[in-house]
Amino acid sequence: MATAPNASCPAPMKAVSNGAFQHENPLDFALPLLIVQICVVVTFTRVIAFLCKPLRQPRVIAEIIGGILLGPSAIGRSEKFLNTIFPKRSLTVLDTLANIGLLFFLFLVGLELDMRSIQRTGKKALAIALCGITVPFLLGIGTSVVLRATISKGAEAVPFLVFMG
Repeated sequence: MATAPNASCPAPMKAVSNGAFQHENPLDFALPLLIVQICVVVTFTRVIAFLCKPLRQPRVIAEIIGGILLGPSAIGRSEKFLNTIFPKRSLTVLDTLANIGLLFFLFLVGLELDMRSIQRTGKKALAIALCGITVPFLLGIGTSVVLRATISKGAEAVPFLVFMG
């Protein structure tokens, strides 16, 4: 019988500390660490946005570049930085806050949606959307039909083709 790999689930962090004067590291607690994480991300992306301003790049480009640089591609390679600012035990809180921010952003996008402009370009937009979905789907199915023998061993044909499409 095979044994399951060891999975670790970090214990939940306490929300707040008693303070640095009680000889506690504030970064061992959820709320101060979250504030530091937000400050690092916002400061980093604002500095990049300032540097990208002469290139006339929107702020979202600076945020993407900041995410790449703070992630495992650049600064995130430093174990000390990663374990201090973004320890694994804090990622649940940060991920939850990120999902709330995404929900708020999508709500704002929905508020700014202009149905009249969609109705004006409706037929063209529908045709472009259908082509943008159908053509890659058919190309994926065609490729998987040709390569099915090398990719799939024992999978049923229809679910495999739909999955690969």
